[in-house]
Amino acid sequence: MADAKLIDTLQFGPEGAPTRKYEIYGDDEKTPAYALIYEQNGGDWQKQNETLNFAVKEEQEEASSTMDYGTSDSLPELRDLKAEARERCEQHWQKSGGQ
Repeated sequence: MADAKLIDTLQFGPEGAPTRKYEIYGDDEKTPAYALIYEQNGGDWQKQNETLNFAVKEEQEEASSTMDYGTSDSLPELRDLKAEARERCEQHWQKSGGQ
């Protein structure tokens, strides 16, 4: 996680006045690993103790082990992990009281 890159930042809440922010990090642009969660408190963003983790490592290991068998005809379809990470952040926000 030390060399993680910021992939995306999502903000949720009323338009023009977001109350929660998710910063999505990963090893590269296509493989989000986790999101840091911030809440707005008096105009400042406060980092929360909670981190939202994504199953990227397992995805990569599963895909590479499938490819090792030489099944070039049926390579696993690669999913849009960035979009899934965004969806997970939105679901997390909604479950924690977001609208």
